[in-house]
Amino acid sequence: MTISKKPIILNLSAALFDVDGTIVDSTGPIGDFWRAFAKDKPYFDPEYVIDISHGWRTFDVIAKFAPDFAKPDYVTQLEGSVPDLYGSTAKEIPGSIKLVSDLLKLEREYSLNNQRIAIATSGTYLMATKWFKILGLEVPKVFITAESVQKGKPDPEPYLLGRSSLGYEKKGTVVVFEDAQAGIEAGLAADCLVIGIASTYNKDEVKSFGADIVVPSLEGIHVDGYDKESDTFRLVINDYSFANERVFQLQT
Repeated sequence: MTISKKPIILNLSAALFDVDGTIVDSTGPIGDFWRAFAKDKPYFDPEYVIDISHGWRTFDVIAKFAPDFAKPDYVTQLEGSVPDLYGSTAKEIPGSIKLVSDLLKLEREYSLNNQRIAIATSGTYLMATKWFKILGLEVPKVFITAESVQKGKPDPEPYLLGRSSLGYEKKGTVVVFEDAQAGIEAGLAADCLVIGIASTYNKDEVKSFGADIVVPSLEGIHVDGYDKESDTFRLVINDYSFANERVFQLQT
């Protein structure tokens, strides 16, 4: 179908965000981490791991490719050191700081009972919150990490937990912001609308992963108020390369 270049306007109940590749560009730091991890492990191919594991929990990667080191406390400590050791090359996914901040402001501006944003990342709490500190972002109250779930993405558990924690387990339209195949599949399986960001992969790859909307970054997306009657906030998407029929059916 031909995509209209008119803005996409959606009334949404809540927004769930991945972190790496969605809020922060940590590609460089994560790559440096895996290469350092592999130095004394000739059986561990860091380039292959970097290529195939985006969106996975670090514990799941190590359990698969270096199982002798798959000890939860060790992995948590190891991953938590990534921002400290390699974080100098991390940067914002364009538009993420403003979008996340504006969603966090909704609770205060409209005296809502709860925030309308949650984090659902495959990273550990220690690492993910350090990325927020580096970017100068407030940490949302609902912050789901690798330690929060039994099964990581592409299993929908992280996003199902995000929905239920915000009070939208079986109601409302919830959007997921993701960049990786595992996360996009998890968001769709949790019955969320998925906005795929072409940050880690190109737009055609992100589309092939099943994203409902494909955007180049978060710069062309903004929050446009809250409607008390429907208990939804309005999200306006001005810059996108693809949107499927499901999206146009949801438009206001």
